[in-house]
Amino acid sequence: MRITMICIGSTGDVRPYIVLGRELKRRGHDVKIAAFDTFEQVVKKEGMRFHPISGDVRDFMATIMSKGANGVTFLRQVRNSLVDIIDPFLEDLEAACDDAEALIATFFGQIFHSLAEVRHIPYIQTHYYPMDRNKTAPIAAAPGQRVGKAWNNVTYPLGYLLISLLEKYYLSDWRKARGMTPRKLKAQPDYMLNGHVVPVLYAMSPLLMPRPVDWAENIHMTGFWLDDQSAVDYVPDPDLQAFLDAGEPPVYIGFGSMVSDDMGETLNIVLEAVRRSGVRAILAKGWGGMDIPETPDVFVAGFVPHDWLFTKVKAVVHHGGAGTTAAGILAGKPTLVIPFGGDQPFWGNRVRQLGVGPNPISRERLTVRKLTNALIKLVETKSYEVAAEELGSRLKTEDGDVLAVDVIEHELRKWLREEGRQPVLVAEQQSPSAGA
Repeated sequence: MRITMICIGSTGDVRPYIVLGRELKRRGHDVKIAAFDTFEQVVKKEGMRFHPISGDVRDFMATIMSKGANGVTFLRQVRNSLVDIIDPFLEDLEAACDDAEALIATFFGQIFHSLAEVRHIPYIQTHYYPMDRNKTAPIAAAPGQRVGKAWNNVTYPLGYLLISLLEKYYLSDWRKARGMTPRKLKAQPDYMLNGHVVPVLYAMSPLLMPRPVDWAENIHMTGFWLDDQSAVDYVPDPDLQAFLDAGEPPVYIGFGSMVSDDMGETLNIVLEAVRRSGVRAILAKGWGGMDIPETPDVFVAGFVPHDWLFTKVKAVVHHGGAGTTAAGILAGKPTLVIPFGGDQPFWGNRVRQLGVGPNPISRERLTVRKLTNALIKLVETKSYEVAAEELGSRLKTEDGDVLAVDVIEHELRKWLREEGRQPVLVAEQQSPSAGA
């Protein structure tokens, strides 16, 4: 089956889609991934088709992760990131679906819902963080991760109303030009499409957040979609290996694709806290593009696969992206989260609640004193190490991408049957037992 997968975001968003696409391709499906052009080569290297989307991922991340990126301000920053490219952006998304027989997409309001609606193709929505009402956590980007159940519940209708207002900005004219009725303001996600119920996949493990019992049957929690192949052929730089061999296991510190106007200040805080705490550290360059001075106790690394590196370090410090959080815990490492925005405060709070690391420190409140104390606590608290090792060993039993594709194939069969069409998938032509 020809499946288009659209992912608006950074490496942490796209990498799980590559893992998912790899499993779909293994079962015989023709997979196309649409993303910012930064990811073209890595997608094509996997043997999948690629469709570029207008915009620059660095500019996009810098805008949505600027200071105050939560709640209303977060949505305003998403709007600002699209204001100059909205027409070509929508054209690219539409072109990406030209030959699609099914659409899988990360959440970006209801634009993908509309794309599937106008083409009358099955649509499967995916999430990396809670976007359906529950008592465990508020909606992504909402403030108050630790306020309580009542606040958690109320953030979802408020959040979806704000998202609906944003959709009015970038979807109304597009829908009108295609003869579609305007979307109404909604206080909940819209899971009805052309008479079908939209399946939802959460690339999250119930070990880190149990699936809420009151979620509807169309909502599936599959486990993380983690890349277990990137380290297979990896050969470390000799200088990196020498640093690892030269003393106590270091702490990994990296903020991935985070880009903002105060990364220089953040770097200075990190370097001074490393010095004061007495830890050895591997600092990942990321997209900050900063020149980082090396010392005998600090090694500056370019790209190193997390599944290789995290097994070599004492603990991990990062921004709290879903994939990086999962990779650190999978490796059994104590974790400190420095959230910049978006869903990252959620993951920082889950780390704390699971006992695998100290309280998160938001990027805006980061100081040398706070980070120094947190680093010392991170490496010296035995309970973090024990909890992380236990949780990591349990995560290793999950196979999230395989379960996700089982669900996808099952839901595609169901969708086609409801339309009176014979649900023969490509994978079934090759193996009668494929799928779910």
